Amino acid sequence: MNEIEFKDDDDELHKLLLPHVHDLPLTPPSAIDCNFVSYFAPASTHLAFKNEGGITAVDFNVGKSDRSGIKVTGKRKKNAQYFESNTALCKVCTKTDSYTVRCCVKGSLLEVNERLIKHPGLLNSFSGREGYIAIIMPKPADWTKVQTSLLGLEEYKKLRQLS
Repeated sequence: MNEIEFKDDDDELHKLLLPHVHDLPLTPPSAIDCNFVSYFAPASTHLAFKNEGGITAVDFNVGKSDRSGIKVTGKRKKNAQYFESNTALCKVCTKTDSYTVRCCVKGSLLEVNERLIKHPGLLNSFSGREGYIAIIMPKPADWTKVQTSLLGLEEYKKLRQLS
C-alpha cells in the first residue's frame, strides 16, 4: 500500500471515531429503543403529587413478595420476576392516601429503586431521574407491540388536556 491509501484509511477511521457535529442526530437515540429497557416513574400529573406534602412513603412489599428483595444477576437475568401489565410494582403513599403503581408492560423486573424506601421524596423532586420506581425489560417481540401504544409527553398532555 502506498502513502495515499494509508491517508484515506486514516481519514475514514477518523470520521468514524470523531464524527462532525453536523452529522450527528439532533437528539440522541433513546436507550429504550436500543436495549428494550423501560424505566418506570409516575407521571408528574399523578394524584399522589397533588396531595399536600406529596409522596411520603414507598412500599415494595405488595402481593406475595417484597419487590425490593429481588436480586437479578448475569447476562440471562437470573432470578428476574416476569410481570404482566397489571402486576403491582409498589404502593406509593401520601399523608392521606395510598396508590398502587402497576407495571403497565409485560416484562422482567430487573431492579427496583431501593433508595425510595429511605428517601421517598426523590419521587417528588426527581421522578424522571433518581426517582424512578423500577427497571423492566420486556421481551423484544412484546416491546414492538407495546411501543405503538405508549404516549409521548406532548401526546399525554394533549390527552389529559394539560397545558
